[in-house]
Amino acid sequence: MRCKICSLSQDQWEEGSLDDHILQSHADETPAIRAVYADRYDRLFDGDEPVDAGAAGDDPTDDGGNDGGPDPGASPVGTGTYGKKWFLIGVGGAGNNILDAVLMRRDTLRQKNDGRALIWEGGLAGYGILNTNIAELEQTYYAQEEQGYSREELMMNSIIGQGAHDYQGMGRRWDAGKEVMERDFEDGGNPFRERWDMDSQQIRDAQALMFVHSVTKGTGCGSTPVLADGIREEVLNDDFVISKALLSSVVIPSGGNGGSSVGGKARVNGVVGLARMSRAVDAIIPFDNGRLEAVGADIAPQIDGLEKYNPPQYADLNRPLVAFLEAFTMSSTPQFVEQDAEMSIHGDVFDVADSFRPVEDKYPLDLDGDGRPAVILAPVLGRARGDEMSLSQLETLASNALYQNRLAKFDPESAWGGTFLLYGPKSKMERVNEHVSSGAFREMLASEDFLDASYQPGTESVDIHVEQLVTPALDDVYLWGTLWNPRMPSIERMYEHAAEIKEGNSQQAENLRDVWEHVDLLFSCLGRENMA
Repeated sequence: MRCKICSLSQDQWEEGSLDDHILQSHADETPAIRAVYADRYDRLFDGDEPVDAGAAGDDPTDDGGNDGGPDPGASPVGTGTYGKKWFLIGVGGAGNNILDAVLMRRDTLRQKNDGRALIWEGGLAGYGILNTNIAELEQTYYAQEEQGYSREELMMNSIIGQGAHDYQGMGRRWDAGKEVMERDFEDGGNPFRERWDMDSQQIRDAQALMFVHSVTKGTGCGSTPVLADGIREEVLNDDFVISKALLSSVVIPSGGNGGSSVGGKARVNGVVGLARMSRAVDAIIPFDNGRLEAVGADIAPQIDGLEKYNPPQYADLNRPLVAFLEAFTMSSTPQFVEQDAEMSIHGDVFDVADSFRPVEDKYPLDLDGDGRPAVILAPVLGRARGDEMSLSQLETLASNALYQNRLAKFDPESAWGGTFLLYGPKSKMERVNEHVSSGAFREMLASEDFLDASYQPGTESVDIHVEQLVTPALDDVYLWGTLWNPRMPSIERMYEHAAEIKEGNSQQAENLRDVWEHVDLLFSCLGRENMA
């Protein structure tokens, strides 16, 4: 059992029961107790004054479990989960590993008393993992450390398909992954209400929902689009003028150029997974394992225990991916950080929707809301170690981010535009601000050496947005960014391979033909020449 406020396990408490621990260690943190242990608050407090645990009816056998409804992502920062940036769901083996890495990064920062822990405290409304493979689930940090689940508890809380597949993986069959997830939502079913340990209210409270998964295997590729559709229909309130943002962080195979390092099935799954996700979410962030490996020496945040819970071949790949998600999460942290917090992140704030909404009106008119594919957000993350922060140094930083440290393979000069975030310590950001405020840095990004914004085949402009934040716990300046709908040579070669397979006489070819309309639509929007 672990306290959801301080993250200490029961053997680290001085007190006996969870109620005793809350009253003795957290009595002055009433907003946190209301958010994390709402059903305990009324019996532990009279108004805002704590009562005696025994008088409150403390149950010495209480294990601190679901507390009347799971709340794995509640945070002591801010007032509850409403408006926090993400609800994260890791789907399949790769998604489980990435979510584990996020949670271990958060806990590493907590244990170091690093103020950047507030990024995740203020950014996560909730989280959970799903898989078809019980053996993979059992090995996760989420199951072993975060929740302390037994195998039987995992079968109820995190398994896709209600055991219809005998708790095995999907054997790289995306169509099988699709079918088992459909089983959870058939006949009006809602597994969020009936089984899974993810809180529907937290999903509704978050700014956006982020799925993390692979598109090369059966579970992540096949199940996630069905899951996204099920959440829209069964969990989210559709009464709003603008629906909640749904994003997908996907891992695509390395060697997508047709090399022997990636099998043909993985390349086909990659194309199908991207196309099907493009129908279910608003934006897709593709990460390439080859690029993650290449930048690992430069972008490697400390994540204690990662090698224990992530497979050895993926542990180092997930570090820069988590660093990218941390910066994305930080971009809206200032509105959540308490006024007296030890670390004050301050500067521009941009929300999830700012990363993709500006792109939507650049699509041709014949692609209406139902037919328009998701925006592809190509990820970059660069680092500058110098002290001067001259415009020349920022030019080197831009080159590092857009070329050396691309987290996926793409052509920057083919993008429709992009959103960028510069962040670092106050002393350096004061010098950076001069170049941002004058417009010099934006003009540099728009130059022929980078996005070449003057090249506009149509009538639409190439928009470039630059934001900045002060992050005191850092020594260096970073450039984070997402570039909109660029040409991506590696996945285009995957597309060409799938197009050949589609003409065959196999079940795989037939499955491809069933979704090819969506495949064609997504790939026809990549590249600046496809703007309106």
